[in-house]
Amino acid sequence: MSKKNLIMAFGISAFLLGSGHTYAKQIQKDADASVKSAQIVSTQTDETIKQKSNEQPTQFSFTDEAFFTTNSQPDYFANDFLNNSDLFSLLDMTPGELKQNLDTGKSVVEIAASKNISTQDVIEVIAKEQLKRQFEGEEKEATEEMIEDLKVKVLHVIEYKSN
Repeated sequence: MSKKNLIMAFGISAFLLGSGHTYAKQIQKDADASVKSAQIVSTQTDETIKQKSNEQPTQFSFTDEAFFTTNSQPDYFANDFLNNSDLFSLLDMTPGELKQNLDTGKSVVEIAASKNISTQDVIEVIAKEQLKRQFEGEEKEATEEMIEDLKVKVLHVIEYKSN
């Protein structure tokens, strides 16, 4: 190899070495920046967690306590269906009387039957109220499929026996 070629080879090698070193430094800077931003996010998250852990936990509460219960626990689902003034009128009972009858192990269907009221009448009264609540303030109306789905839910509630 001639002296000229040797100097040129060293020059190219130095150039490549310098370029590689510059590239490696840039990669290191990018990695350091990523680590730093991850540390900032981690620190902010840790501070947020500490702040939240010092707060008192919030209690989930309903605005009205459920009048109807299942296994001595509030049953908000049944309450939504059965706490219905039209149902009380249909059964000619107060809410307290209905609750007492349900607590003895009777179903709403059995209570209605004892008063010669059909299951269908009970379903219609409850479904009507549910649909009114569901679409209150809206211009759309329930579809036949929605009504049928609702009737299945109502039937489930009124056939339930607590004992």
